[in-house]
Amino acid sequence: MEINIGTLDTIQFHFAQCNNAKCKSLFFVNPEEIPGELGFLCPSCSAKTTTCHTVQCSSCGTVLNFIRALTTEEKVVFTIDKCSHCYGTVEDEWEIEPLYQADSYI
Repeated sequence: MEINIGTLDTIQFHFAQCNNAKCKSLFFVNPEEIPGELGFLCPSCSAKTTTCHTVQCSSCGTVLNFIRALTTEEKVVFTIDKCSHCYGTVEDEWEIEPLYQADSYI
């Protein structure tokens, strides 16, 4: 009996570290998966992106915080120029700016 093994059966999952600075947990990702705009986020942090606003460093791409949003609010990514994880300071993290998109404006 001959069995054909599909490519998904032979691909081993890899570990990735969550891009949230407060989480940094390790989780499995498919090696063919590419990171999104927020980088690789663990399942619990990824779920927060649907209920919270996100604060992200525009220099290094680290997700710094999640800010609760109302269910009726459109979820926005706030950016800062630099953070304490790249070459900035903690004080720099207080100056956030919304990332405006063509289809939404706050």
